[in-house]
Amino acid sequence: MASLRIGAAALASSLFVLHTPVLIAMFSFVLTFILWIGAGRRDRLLMTGALLLFYAAAMFHEARHASNFTGEESEWTVIFSDDVKIDGDWLSAGVKEVQTGEKLRLSYRLKSKEEKQQLSSMISPGLTCRIKAQSEKPNEARNKGEFNYRAYLSTVHTFFILTPESISSDACIMNDSLRYAPARWRIAALERIHKQFPEPLNSTAAALLFGDRTSSNEDVNEDYERLGIIHILSISGLHVTLLTGLLFWMLIRASITREKARMIILIILPLYALLTGASPPVVRACLMTGAIMAAASSNVRLKPASALGAAFLLMLLLNPYQVFQAGFQLSYVVTWALVLSAGVILKQCRNAIELSLAVSVLSQMAAMPILIYHFSELSIIAPIANLLFVPFYSVVMLPALLAAFSLSFILPVNLLTDSANILLKMMNRFAAEMADIPMAVLVTGQPDSQIMVLIAAISILSFLIWEKTKKVRFSLVLCGLLFGITIGLNRFSAEGEVTFIDVGQGDSIFIRLPYGKGTYLIDTGGRLSFEKEPWAARSGGFSVGKDTIVPFLKRNGVTELDKLILTHADYDHAGAAAEVLSAIPTDEMIISPGSGGEDVMKEILNAAAAKKMTVREGMEGETWRVGSSMFQILAPDDREYEGNNDSLVLYAAIGGKKWLFTGDFEEAGEQEFQKKYNVDIDWLKVGHHGSRTSTSLPFIEAIRPEFAVISAGIDNRYGHPHKEVLEHLSKAGVKVYRTDQHGSITYTFIGGKGSISSALPPK
Repeated sequence: MASLRIGAAALASSLFVLHTPVLIAMFSFVLTFILWIGAGRRDRLLMTGALLLFYAAAMFHEARHASNFTGEESEWTVIFSDDVKIDGDWLSAGVKEVQTGEKLRLSYRLKSKEEKQQLSSMISPGLTCRIKAQSEKPNEARNKGEFNYRAYLSTVHTFFILTPESISSDACIMNDSLRYAPARWRIAALERIHKQFPEPLNSTAAALLFGDRTSSNEDVNEDYERLGIIHILSISGLHVTLLTGLLFWMLIRASITREKARMIILIILPLYALLTGASPPVVRACLMTGAIMAAASSNVRLKPASALGAAFLLMLLLNPYQVFQAGFQLSYVVTWALVLSAGVILKQCRNAIELSLAVSVLSQMAAMPILIYHFSELSIIAPIANLLFVPFYSVVMLPALLAAFSLSFILPVNLLTDSANILLKMMNRFAAEMADIPMAVLVTGQPDSQIMVLIAAISILSFLIWEKTKKVRFSLVLCGLLFGITIGLNRFSAEGEVTFIDVGQGDSIFIRLPYGKGTYLIDTGGRLSFEKEPWAARSGGFSVGKDTIVPFLKRNGVTELDKLILTHADYDHAGAAAEVLSAIPTDEMIISPGSGGEDVMKEILNAAAAKKMTVREGMEGETWRVGSSMFQILAPDDREYEGNNDSLVLYAAIGGKKWLFTGDFEEAGEQEFQKKYNVDIDWLKVGHHGSRTSTSLPFIEAIRPEFAVISAGIDNRYGHPHKEVLEHLSKAGVKVYRTDQHGSITYTFIGGKGSISSALPPK
């Protein structure tokens, strides 16, 4: 327990300095105080020392946690350091500025097939180049709770992304220093795997042997995520332990003494960490294994808890910002849970199956707060899935891949790789079937700080109950109650909201009524994809539906929509609907009259038909009420679809405010609207992303909005919002919010009172 107490004190100090949310920092201090009360005099002194040391260390790091650059620089001398990848027409890499040694990211769009071939053969870690490039700060989270790329890069001390005009071989020279050799070896090994191994085995081998998951199949990843076993497709502590044990056994069989075998492994472990990308789980496992090996060489028996504590303190001391990485959190929390449970809970297991199941349940309970916070969902069948898949990957697949890779240098391995590929495909199909089991995944929503503290406290209490009673059922009941409370608070909250989701150049509005009385989505955004030449086509890529809308809905605890309203058949309004429906079904979908025959709607209607969802056309004058909220469709007034002016126009009274959602309504439609209706509103969703063809001054003066929201992409090709529209709104005294400047915009309300917030602070 001494290592746990010291680690808790070190963590509490670090979180306090690094501006962690107050409740979470306070929770860590409360835990530290509880551990301090139960500690002896020696441990209390060590905890006090850790508090002071890591407070000073965190202050030291915080004072230096900034870039040496302003972002105005245009000429750079950089050295390619790691993570060099070319995907289609896109080159990305980690680089360092030569003079300061500061880490940067580099992104470059390749101009031709010939340039791609040239740079593919030229660029590798150690290459030093002089380039002209703009520097930009990484993207922030543009929707609440979204993955924050800027914050993530800051945890590894990276603050700018360079976008060069060109990369010329004449301005580059190779640095053959051994410092960059491991990164070059890693790239060469990955290239060998992709050439020698068939698909999908090559992607699995790259992930399990060298920690590279960039080529993994997205559908397979999604299935494994739903099962809660995505961790087995990356290098974990178990893999490092198995590989180290296998190597130690081979060295002993080769008549090498135990002392020499340990020394060889101690030399290899740091190299292996570098070859696999030095992710926190791998570094943690290598440090633990190295500490135990080094102690054994000195005839000292180091307990796993002490080795884990030493690894944690060292990593925290070197870079305290790692505590904000999900990989770091999961690695240490789960390992601590297993180490501390080994003496009581795991000791009760009577056979290997019981032990495996107990380890899986323990891991899931420990990871529960982190998984809920970062991913807003939890796999119910993860313990069973782990029981089935972990042995296959650890005992069968990992040794087979290691043997195939090693033997590929001296003889053909087609028989071995083809056999392994057949087994892998069978397991992937089995995973897909398991992932489709109803209720396999529990969508919890993303909790706030208060609920997070509650979840963490109950997770700890569950362990203590299991340990004291020596029975797991009470802990599972407690966790079940926790899930129920978390989901209930999210789905049946007294708060309602209207959120204009940032989908780039497009529209998507989420409406949630209080007490779970209704969840509506107006439009889904979407991108019109353009066909590229084969050399330029990228694997995977960003998708508005899969990467923005669906995660947003899950963070809000939404598993099913009451209504999906597609205002009209444009890609930037409905293009992502099929992807959304595949993950989040809807009770009914309402489309603009006559729009069902448009190209963009065909895939959407097929997706709805496959899941037997109700699809109907919206009718002018159609009204529905839910509690104190009212919705009415005001346009169009005919059944012939002709484009933007046939957008569904929805009037709503929500949260004590009156709203008008206009799709891509243009000036001609606005004129017809003014002839028919005399409405006075509070909030206007500006038509057609702020185009000058919409939102005329007479229209604004007629409806008299207090607030207006413009949904437009950053630096979009259309120049939206146009200057004329902004002038019209300003002249009418309308307060304007823009997704390109504010990210998502949310109006949260209870009863008739509400507040406005945005994902990004106003500039």
